[in-house]
Amino acid sequence: MSAQLLNVLKKVPVPIFGTAATALKFGAAKASKAPIAAPWALPAGAGALWFVWPAVDDEWKASIFGGGSEEEAAAAAAAAPKVELSEEAQEKVEKAYVVDAGHVELSDEEKRVMKAVASGDFSDLEKDWDTFMLRAANPEEDDDDDDDDDDDDDEEEEEEEEEEEEE
Repeated sequence: MSAQLLNVLKKVPVPIFGTAATALKFGAAKASKAPIAAPWALPAGAGALWFVWPAVDDEWKASIFGGGSEEEAAAAAAAAPKVELSEEAQEKVEKAYVVDAGHVELSDEEKRVMKAVASGDFSDLEKDWDTFMLRAANPEEDDDDDDDDDDDDDEEEEEEEEEEEEE
């Protein structure tokens, strides 16, 4: 019987291994070395669970481990004490997300640009973009002012130390 099974497995294609017989031989060789790695099974399982557990759906956890049904959770939520707010507190809660920075009046030029942008004409903004690009992409200008200031401070400290040593 095993000879017939081996002949069948030699004909069954398996990705990476070529045939099922090769995959079976490879698996058997690796399984013989499994007892060496057995002490690491528990730490590896705990690490995998620690990594994956937060991504598992709470409903699935409850259905597998019997954490309770939705009806029980709804009953517990209904039994929770209700918080009564005064009208003033309720009004503050309702208006907490509303931003009231006041109405900002646009200048005539801003209104003209907004009207042009609404119609699809960006030529006024393109002028600003071009001038910004020229200023921002100037290779001769040194943008590392902070680094230069730090270097200057370091040079001053070195000069002061040299003067102190000379005295």
